[in-house]
Amino acid sequence: MGVGFLRVHVPLYVPQKWFDLHPLDSIKTMPYRADDLNDVPPVALQINDLPMMPATDWAIESGEWPKIMQAYLACISFVDYEIGRLLEALEESPHANNTVIVLWSDHGYRLGEKSTFAKHALWDAATKAPLLFAAPNLPGGKVIGQAAEMLSIYPTLLDLCGLPAYERNEGRSLVPLMQGKREADPHLAITTFGMNNHAVKSDRFRYIRYEDGGEEFYDHQDDPDEFTNQANNPDYEKEKAKLKAELPEANAAWDPKSSYTFQPYFVEQKARANR
Repeated sequence: MGVGFLRVHVPLYVPQKWFDLHPLDSIKTMPYRADDLNDVPPVALQINDLPMMPATDWAIESGEWPKIMQAYLACISFVDYEIGRLLEALEESPHANNTVIVLWSDHGYRLGEKSTFAKHALWDAATKAPLLFAAPNLPGGKVIGQAAEMLSIYPTLLDLCGLPAYERNEGRSLVPLMQGKREADPHLAITTFGMNNHAVKSDRFRYIRYEDGGEEFYDHQDDPDEFTNQANNPDYEKEKAKLKAELPEANAAWDPKSSYTFQPYFVEQKARANR
């Protein structure tokens, strides 16, 4: 059974009772620096959602930032309640002890981080999403901070259900990780947005490379908000090289029949220069 919930999603509308759970005077906004984007490559600004979505500077000046946060939290509470109703029905059914549950969302969301409120980006806030598994053969209440990919959902479900692995799956089963077994290969997560723009996430670091070769590198231990791009810092050269080696070796060609008319930033700028 697959069950989908529209919220949390814009427009951030839910009944008032869920807003009342999060009074405005209790709201804390996200860490923010007005100069945060000064050290990122031009392509990062091109694929950012500004000016399509609200800007953080506008939210600060207008006083709307806490209200946006309140609406987002209200939507989370609403969906939490609806998921709870679903789980209660499962508990009351004969299938409670023979059911594998996986809960995830399709992406993260920037609530003012990196200058806007939007989903499209390769930074941590946009690519960090919930991923929860519950199964009879898994420990309960365990929190794991290692990187994982949504590509791993299907291989993990096959493993939990005792079904044979499918050789065409690109993800890996997360069952050994959840069961605390030692694995030889580290867990990494690769995210692609637009043509030839990729991010590689490890437990501690994030490396981003854009289509024109521009780079970003962040140490989440010292800089969890990704304020300072360390791509040119020689102190991180070894760690950057490790993640860089995990980039896709080949990028698929853009389908000319695609209805998505994305034009690579680097190609577009080169065409303009030749006019």
